[in-house]
Amino acid sequence: MTREATDQRTPLKRNLPTTLWLSFFQVFLLIMPIAVPFFESRGLSMQQIFTLQAIFSLAVLLLEVPSGVIADLLGRRGTLIWGAVFCGLGNSVLLFAHDFWSLVAFEVLLAVSSSLVSGADIAMVYDSELSLGRSAERQSEVVGKLYASRTLAESLSAALLSILLVWCTIDAVLLVQMLISWLPLVFALSLVEPPRQTPATELRGPLPLATAARHLWEHSAVLRFCFLALCVWSLTTFNAVWLLQKLWGDFGLELLHFGYLWGGLSFACALSGRYANRIERRLGTGATLLLIGVLPVVGYLGLDRFGLMGSLVAGAGFFVARGIGLVILRDALNRRTPSSYRATANSLASFGFRAAFVLTGPFVGYAFDLWGMRTVLLLLAGISLLIGLLVLLPLALAVRQHRPVAAAADAVAMTEPAAAAEPAAIAEPARRPVVRRPR
Repeated sequence: MTREATDQRTPLKRNLPTTLWLSFFQVFLLIMPIAVPFFESRGLSMQQIFTLQAIFSLAVLLLEVPSGVIADLLGRRGTLIWGAVFCGLGNSVLLFAHDFWSLVAFEVLLAVSSSLVSGADIAMVYDSELSLGRSAERQSEVVGKLYASRTLAESLSAALLSILLVWCTIDAVLLVQMLISWLPLVFALSLVEPPRQTPATELRGPLPLATAARHLWEHSAVLRFCFLALCVWSLTTFNAVWLLQKLWGDFGLELLHFGYLWGGLSFACALSGRYANRIERRLGTGATLLLIGVLPVVGYLGLDRFGLMGSLVAGAGFFVARGIGLVILRDALNRRTPSSYRATANSLASFGFRAAFVLTGPFVGYAFDLWGMRTVLLLLAGISLLIGLLVLLPLALAVRQHRPVAAAADAVAMTEPAAAAEPAAIAEPARRPVVRRPR
């Protein structure tokens, strides 16, 4: 390898750790472990809290796909820089948020940041690893590392919160969070735009949005159900996040304890996400899908029935399921999606999830205020079971059908496309002839 080629590769090698740090500090939200009691201290009911999160999801919903298209057309680096700017602005506004509408402004600014970063970060590291000629196994670990970075940030921020609450007021915590929230901009500015490795046939044709949507639906049954699972299965664990804090408050826990409890659960999520691919290899795809389908159902049924310790065990089930599920589903989607519209495909998946929460979130909050915790938990357990039967079970059957018989013992079906069974035009991007997009 020439010295010039080595000089070009060195900045690309720094993209992965730099993007991991960017994602780490973007979600380093000190207020998250006490979000529900914090919002209640600002006069919000549970219905308003869920409505606030629905507004966040609606803002992401409107911006998610356009931001993915922007990242595919104009570049990953610039998109991530703007995402980091809005992250800092949102947390700065939180310092002065004392009512519902000022909190709406905080959520909307964070939604802009989330929509810009979502998809662009995964596309940045995937394209960088692809340009460096990394192995397929190395590429498959990218999503796990990115997810582990985010959940580790949630864990450490929760631990820091507990320490700060011993000495500081909530206002001081918000000030620290605001200062930390500008760190992603430092890392975003040091990223290098990776070269696009795009098939020649994809340099012409429709915009990434139409191409990505058609690809997600027509590529294979495995990819189609992976996309649907990312849209609706994610709800089975997401609703639990907001109910857990309310439950801890009902048990009489002081806010001081919320931090390390949340930190422990987030660490379990980070650990399961980091080793999700290994778990899938060990258990097999079918058993892994069964696990992430059953854990939320069992969690909702046992969340308030066995006291504080029972709620912690059930809560851990949600976080483990989320860590494993999101990584293997995202990895399956990215490995089956070409570089030219990978960010758009990721944004479409996030778009679907946010749309589902916009439609259901306010109802969950309304049901809680109307019927109470136990009825809502039973309702969510039934919905989680239904999602498992209608989405995860068909996905497991599709994986079984597409798995090459000779390689069944060695391959990870969710993350290894069955290239021999699919047209060459939609096989794994790393296995096709590529040309560089002219600059």
